[in-house]
Amino acid sequence: MDYPQNQIVELRRRIYAKINKEIEMAIKNNDLSEMADKYGIVLDEEPAMIVTKRMKILVLGELAGKVKDYLSVAKKKGINPENLEFIDYDQAKNINPSRLQYSNIYSDIIYGPTPHKIGGMGDTSSLLSLIEKNPNEYPKLTKAISNNQLKISITGFGDYLLKTRYFEAMALDY
Repeated sequence: MDYPQNQIVELRRRIYAKINKEIEMAIKNNDLSEMADKYGIVLDEEPAMIVTKRMKILVLGELAGKVKDYLSVAKKKGINPENLEFIDYDQAKNINPSRLQYSNIYSDIIYGPTPHKIGGMGDTSSLLSLIEKNPNEYPKLTKAISNNQLKISITGFGDYLLKTRYFEAMALDY
C-alpha cells in the first residue's frame, strides 16, 4: 500500500518521538547499553555531532531545477528554508574545504555535480573524495544520485532531506 508523503513524515516523527522517550528512560535507568543492544547499535569512540536548529544543510553542486522549487520541497518536509544553503557549480570552484571541516555551521551536505578541482585540497582528487575519506571530520554526506550519476533532482531532494542529521534531530524535538 502506498502512503502519501505527509503520512510518511508523520509516521517518522511519531517513531522518532517514541524512541527518544525510550532513550530518555534508558538514560535515567542507566540502561543505555541494553537499549543499544536491543537495536543492534554499536557506539563509536567518536562522539556524535550535536545538531542544533541554527545549523544548516549545505546543498552543494548544480541543481536540476530552480532554488525556489527546492525550498518548497524543504518546507513540505518541515524544514525551515532558512536552514538550507545552496552553493552552485560555479561557486563550488571557490569553496574552501577547511570551511566544511569540523563545521559547526553545517550538519549535512547534499552533494551534487561539482568541479573536480577545488583549491586547498592537497593530493585529493576531488572534494567528494576528501569528504568520503574523512567522514568524521565533515558534516554527514548524502550523495544526490539519479540514474547512476550525481544529480540534485527536485523529486529526489525530498528523500535526501529525510536522510539528514538535521531532519532526524528536528523530528526528535517534537
